[in-house]
Amino acid sequence: MQTYFAKLVSIYQNHYRTIALISLLFSADMHAEEALDGEKLGHDFISCSIISSEHLTTLQLYQRGVPLETALESLPDISREAKKRVQFIYQLAKNIGILNAYADINTNFSRCANLVYKNSGKPFADQADYGYFFCAGENKRRFEIILYTDRYMDLDKVIEKAPDTHIDVAISYFKLIRAKGLLAAFDFTANNLKACLNNLRPSQN
Repeated sequence: MQTYFAKLVSIYQNHYRTIALISLLFSADMHAEEALDGEKLGHDFISCSIISSEHLTTLQLYQRGVPLETALESLPDISREAKKRVQFIYQLAKNIGILNAYADINTNFSRCANLVYKNSGKPFADQADYGYFFCAGENKRRFEIILYTDRYMDLDKVIEKAPDTHIDVAISYFKLIRAKGLLAAFDFTANNLKACLNNLRPSQN
């Protein structure tokens, strides 16, 4: 029987920060169910990235064993809708498992960004969402490397699939997955995304 994670890999290939940072990320006012589905709402690269980072951060809290009540109490100023999104991600992870939840969120992030690209194209370097376009692209490449590593578990094949600009990344992820597993790679990728977005904050002030 094909596993849930394997199905997500197939679907994706066919379609092509901490507590202190979370308060910034929970500004978009929509349900998690809607936010996870990039086809339901009009998005740009900024909203795709911020919402996905919000979901990944929430999932990391769940992964680290932070109780839902503690997570909500740590975010006293967020909206009622944002609290619903936290609850949704916790329930998602409980229902399908942390690993599948990571794959689900990343799949929808890539789909969301891909739809924006199809509708609007690549932003110019001086536009506000260019940095978010870059971060989304980097996350997509890292996610693909994780999927290829899980599928092949052969470094040569993973390198063959990776773009030339990300061979070193592919090697690093392959070694990480072989040593610590897929969950560590997804967690590391979530941190990379948040670091990429955090570097954009000064230019948005």
